[in-house]
Amino acid sequence: MDGSQIDWNLVPVLDALLSERNVSRAARRLGISQPTASRALARLRRMFDDDLLVRRGNAYELTARAEVLAPMAREAVSATRTIVEHSPELDVRELARTFTVAASDYTQAVLMPTLRDVIALHAPLVTVEFVQPFAVASSDGEVIAQVDGWISPRELFADRPHVGSLADEWACVTADDHPAIDDGLRLEDLGRYRWVLPTVTGRRLILQLGGLRAHGVEAEVALTTDSFVSVPFLVKDSQLIGLMQRRLALQLAENARIAVHQCPWTVPPIDFTCWYDESRELDPAHRWFRELVAECMAMVVAE
Repeated sequence: MDGSQIDWNLVPVLDALLSERNVSRAARRLGISQPTASRALARLRRMFDDDLLVRRGNAYELTARAEVLAPMAREAVSATRTIVEHSPELDVRELARTFTVAASDYTQAVLMPTLRDVIALHAPLVTVEFVQPFAVASSDGEVIAQVDGWISPRELFADRPHVGSLADEWACVTADDHPAIDDGLRLEDLGRYRWVLPTVTGRRLILQLGGLRAHGVEAEVALTTDSFVSVPFLVKDSQLIGLMQRRLALQLAENARIAVHQCPWTVPPIDFTCWYDESRELDPAHRWFRELVAECMAMVVAE
């Protein structure tokens, strides 16, 4: 086996799996999800070309090769822990590193100012590079592998590590001088005027409008855009209705000359989190950065 090709972040997982002889217990010990531990076991099996754990009745037993690997993995983890404990503490003021974050224009507009200010204060040499998610890769898994974090809705994945919560409500926006909507948006208005609707990877946000059908309203779409920031500017000086996140709408309302309305039908809120690849789990600088992103999310929500 070529040591340069080994993902050394799998060594603690190997140690936990072989010590616990149970995927669920190993996941709890490592603080990761059971599916993440299962994926790691699959990668380890491919790496060593061996099952490592085999079921015998209601329990798992180590293969002959796993019996040999178990003390070696335990020693490697112990040695790593010793090295870390004797390493100088991470000095973020001296940290000169670029972190790449995949995020929509919504997240960049809402979260970036807070993250920018905190980094400037505590880690002035750090650079953050925001990119559109599918500008760096063509699939969800590839995006996660290519970046340090992907800020996207919580329902995107079921079993990836993530930190932080940035919740927001959906809102309707209209021109602030709309000729027929001057005292609030009513349910009957929603089918009377056409819509500006955002898209995500080419798909319209139809789920958010789905609840209208229960009220006998069918939304007619006039324009779509892959930019949430564009929605207010496409609505202004028109009779169109737009759909977007409330926090961003309020941020842009004055410059775009729009009115922000509560949706007159039930629309589930959206909750963003920062997903990252498990291979970065043990990187001290990455741990600092992702925890900082989570703190900044909490600061935005508290504003």
